[in-house]
Amino acid sequence: MPLTRLDRNPISPARSAVSALMVVRNEAIRLPHVFEHHRKLGVDRFFVVDNGSTDGGRDWLLAQPDCHVFTTQDSFREAGCGMDWINALLALLTVGSWCLFVDADELLVYPFCETLRLPRFCALLDAMGSEGVETLMLDMYSHGPVRQAHYTAGLPFLSVCPHFDRTYARRRRPGSRTAPVAYVGGPRLRVFYPEFMEVGPAGLLARRAWRMLRLHPLGERLGLSRLPWGRALPPELRKVALLKVRPGLHWTGNHATTPFRPAPVTAALLHFKFFSDFHARAVVEARRGQHWDGAAEYARYCAIAEARPDLSFFYQGSDTYRSSAQLLALGHLQAPPGFPEAVAAEPVAMPGALPRRASR
Repeated sequence: MPLTRLDRNPISPARSAVSALMVVRNEAIRLPHVFEHHRKLGVDRFFVVDNGSTDGGRDWLLAQPDCHVFTTQDSFREAGCGMDWINALLALLTVGSWCLFVDADELLVYPFCETLRLPRFCALLDAMGSEGVETLMLDMYSHGPVRQAHYTAGLPFLSVCPHFDRTYARRRRPGSRTAPVAYVGGPRLRVFYPEFMEVGPAGLLARRAWRMLRLHPLGERLGLSRLPWGRALPPELRKVALLKVRPGLHWTGNHATTPFRPAPVTAALLHFKFFSDFHARAVVEARRGQHWDGAAEYARYCAIAEARPDLSFFYQGSDTYRSSAQLLALGHLQAPPGFPEAVAAEPVAMPGALPRRASR
């Protein structure tokens, strides 16, 4: 079924606009800050698909003058985990403009985002002949137990979960045209998938290829979907958050696209999955079974969170978010030589960034 549009705000063609595309379900508590953050970066308008929310978030979206709201009760899983809907929104945008694909718990950061507004950043990407930006999903967490990371609507996400892992590896995937880069590391690997800490890139690649075959219609016909090997895999940490609008260029999954000319600059999505409602939300998603591979990832989250009520991600390798320069120094962001000279002095407030806190 097609998406049903609910708002009456005019959609005017604008090649210079930067549009944000989102799919949400019961994210009312997170929406105010995710909108505030991206408005301050320079997002011009938001295109949001609401997939059956019951928490009042849809009413909040409809009250926003820069938001186009669509709804569907269709299956998230059968819509390619929402990507069919994202691509339907993409088709509404002006060819030559740029769009941002984020979830309600993600905040975009890129080199010098504190002074370089998003429209100018996209203009620089155009000047470099780029069509998309490789993006690391950087999981953020609190200093104490996850169950104590209480979040209130409107607060900066960073005021509750300012910490992240210093160590990630960026690896090439030879032969892959839809997801040529992989990121490995982070708290979900350490805590939920520790058996993969010592698995090399070739081993992970083989397991992911097997999972794709196992879930393919041919694999299901052969009975491969019932085999356990390749079922439990750490989540993908690579996304393409920024993409240029042109015919033939679209997302093929949450973590993959059709081939594009990648920018020499990378970005990160600060990912705020681990507020105190993490366990309750994981239970809901595990029961719904609407995510990849029957929500096996969420089932694992539930099992470990139940076994460890005081689960915390903070450890000796944690750091506290301060700025994009910090992520550049750690290698979590990349920029070519000379890129700083292209930065326009146009300040952007980054709400909620905290001073450095010593690890222990």
